[in-house]
Amino acid sequence: MPSFAFTSTNWAMRLASKMIKADVRLHNADVIQDDMSIIFAVNHFTRLETFLLPYQIYKHTGREVWSLAAGDLFVGRLGKYLRTMGTVSTQDPDRDKVIVRSLLKGEHPWIIFPEGQMIKDKKVVDPSGAFSVFNRDGRRAPHKGVGQLALRAEFYRHKLECIYNNPKRPGFAEAAAKFELGPQDDVSKIIGKRTVIIPVNITYYPIRARENLFLRMASAFAKGLSERMVEELSVEGTLVSEDTDVDVTLGEPIDVRSYLFDPRYAELMACGDDLHKLEADPKSLFHEVSDELMRRYMTDIYRQTRVNYDHVFATIVRYQGATPFTERRYRNRIFLCADELVRENKHNMHALLRSTYRDILFEDPSPKFDDFLNLCLREGVLQKEGQLYRRVPGVTPGHTDFHTVRALEMTYVIANEVEPLDGFTAMVERIASMPRQELSETLRQRFVDEDRQIFESDYNQFRSAESHPMDIGRPFLLVPERYTAGVVLVHGYLSAPREVQALANYLYDRGYVVYGVRLKGHGTAPEDLARTNWKEWYDSFNRGYAIVKSFTDEIILGGFSTGGTLALMGAGMKRDKIKAVFSICAPLKLRQFAARLVPSVVGFNSLLQRLKGGDTGWEYVQTSPENEHINYKRNPLSGVRELNRAMEAMERSLPDIVVPTLVVQSSKDPIVDPASAMDIFSQVGTPLKELTIFERDKHGIVNGPRSEEVFERVYRFLLWAQQQRPHPTLRVPDEGGHKVNPLIARASATHAAP
Repeated sequence: MPSFAFTSTNWAMRLASKMIKADVRLHNADVIQDDMSIIFAVNHFTRLETFLLPYQIYKHTGREVWSLAAGDLFVGRLGKYLRTMGTVSTQDPDRDKVIVRSLLKGEHPWIIFPEGQMIKDKKVVDPSGAFSVFNRDGRRAPHKGVGQLALRAEFYRHKLECIYNNPKRPGFAEAAAKFELGPQDDVSKIIGKRTVIIPVNITYYPIRARENLFLRMASAFAKGLSERMVEELSVEGTLVSEDTDVDVTLGEPIDVRSYLFDPRYAELMACGDDLHKLEADPKSLFHEVSDELMRRYMTDIYRQTRVNYDHVFATIVRYQGATPFTERRYRNRIFLCADELVRENKHNMHALLRSTYRDILFEDPSPKFDDFLNLCLREGVLQKEGQLYRRVPGVTPGHTDFHTVRALEMTYVIANEVEPLDGFTAMVERIASMPRQELSETLRQRFVDEDRQIFESDYNQFRSAESHPMDIGRPFLLVPERYTAGVVLVHGYLSAPREVQALANYLYDRGYVVYGVRLKGHGTAPEDLARTNWKEWYDSFNRGYAIVKSFTDEIILGGFSTGGTLALMGAGMKRDKIKAVFSICAPLKLRQFAARLVPSVVGFNSLLQRLKGGDTGWEYVQTSPENEHINYKRNPLSGVRELNRAMEAMERSLPDIVVPTLVVQSSKDPIVDPASAMDIFSQVGTPLKELTIFERDKHGIVNGPRSEEVFERVYRFLLWAQQQRPHPTLRVPDEGGHKVNPLIARASATHAAP
């Protein structure tokens, strides 16, 4: 193949890659070694692979790749182009000779699709687990050509080695002529090569069939497109025109010589055997080892599949049965499936699933979740009944015409893709059918244990003379015998769960499950807090949310000081997934002017540390806490910086709050600027909101004398809030470009007597 043609095509591919939105990533490319003669055995779902994979391999390795293509493509200019690119027709009578000679000499890697065609339904295993693919005459086993070609190349390499190493070299001229070896060919290098099969999996995420630029262009230029062409353009055009992740994963190379030297197949390696005779006999060892190789590379191809959100969700829906699920029940099961995948660590996972699967459980915004749920509704797989989603009875997937299945039954196609993964389907089926109580207990225990282990590990690592007893900082769970709702309750900055224990006990006595969250970095020592960021605080909050959610759907978020900041932030993120939120002395502005200088001081400290190679002595400031038996007496400046960031994140979330909201503030708070309360109240999106100001001259109004007045106010609000319903809000820009809430707030502002 002329290098100019390949280089020109790759230049065009580089240009095209800048125009398409798909993100193509090649994984495990370092398995390719210089001594290999390679056949890449690749799964085939779209026409894109024919052009995409050679370009990616060339881009990462510099190797020009040849391939096989269907004979009906070799017509006109397209056929001429394919030939210049080193593509060989499956109908070429010299096909096998060309491939084996190339492999023997190690000239170019080859790409072969063992499935023999695009597998649009992604159905590659039958009910018994054997590999089979769709064919116009029914279903058939994948082709064995990959294994047969690799075996031939390695057989002849061994035969050539036998001849070359014989002092008399009998038949060498005949062998050289057979493989077109010339004086320029170094036989020692040829016999030093090894033929390998590298299984390759290409996983697309997400896969959707939608109208797109390419379909519109084709429709404009060619009227009356066939149904098949419309389907292919709607799927493959969407893949390249939207933000699709294309993960190309190379598996471990299969060394073909190891099969030939297996004692079971020893007679294959007799130097004088005629391979053609072995191939002609369907019961020969050659065909036996070809079958074994086919099962091996097909297994390895699909073993590299990168499991994503859609795979998990589609398989849950497949095994949902007659029991309707709420959105929350789907989320719980998706989380548990992903969590088991992480713990088992035997399957590849899409990067987004691995890094964000907890967000599904924590019920923060999940566009990928919403998109797939809407796909199920569009395709009629699920039917919504109030808050429930029911698997539509009588819908039998897989009966759509093969060439339209991707457009009409994408949920079925996506679930098929992960069927070959060892144990995956059984695991998802078990979790999909898990009774609700068992699922809740499993999730609860997982997060209770995790929270405890994190605290104990941090405490033991940072324990010092400044540390309070472990019971001060330990997260706690209160469960009354009978309960109507659950509260996620969060303490303040520099503090610990014991700070909100009295309020927790008050609510527990009135029938609420309460989880007292321990924010990361708190309840241990200031050095622990100094290394912690606000996102880790929010993770701590979310673990508490998962625990409370395992008891009840009536979830309330609440907190004191920074805990109130996180509760409000969570309410904006979770929206109608909760019933109410309350904050007590939550900061949006701090009293101390010095707090505004903290980011600059922290940055200056970092610079000094780099210059001096040690502590600057400015990392902490002394404090005089109201509760010395709970709070830290040293405040890390990095922690104040994170508090500022948390306040900023909370403020961004306030307009998204749609549930009843109570804002409580101390009138003469020495820590939090009391103006914070009105600023927070005015920005909260829901019209169902209340503001209460207590005449107090301290910050910590949840402890000490008259704190029960605060508790009673919270309790009365919760009784009222649980009778309300979330109100969706519409955020539109005002004339100045700021986000405003056009709804008129039906709010009550109260002022508590001194």
